[in-house]
Amino acid sequence: MSKDQKTRVIKYVTSFLLGGGLAYLYLALRDFPSEDAVENYRMLADATTVPGILFIMSGALVWASSLGALDGVSFALGKVFRSLIPGARLREDEKYADFVERRREKAKKSSGYGFLFITGAVFMVVSLFFVLMFYR
Repeated sequence: MSKDQKTRVIKYVTSFLLGGGLAYLYLALRDFPSEDAVENYRMLADATTVPGILFIMSGALVWASSLGALDGVSFALGKVFRSLIPGARLREDEKYADFVERRREKAKKSSGYGFLFITGAVFMVVSLFFVLMFYR
């Protein structure tokens, strides 16, 4: 197995374990075993919807960030935090254009967040199945 395939497997296994853990936590906080089957289907649908939405929205946030949608916000927050550190104002300030260029170089190196969308879609399909079973 190549290094790329190992990395891909680790990403998917980790994300499915995290999603499964979130679903288990959701069910553990409710009275799942003592409810009837219809209510259990509703709880299972909710438990799989939560990680599905979280993965899809996390993927969308990473995608938007990689396109530069959050560059202005991160530049402004970095400036605010640097102004709170004593002596940091003495350094030469970076211009916004330089900041964006540096971020673009980093963005070219970082990719491979599609697994978040795929994992979220799988959880949403499972959730849809449980919703159908609930209404059946």
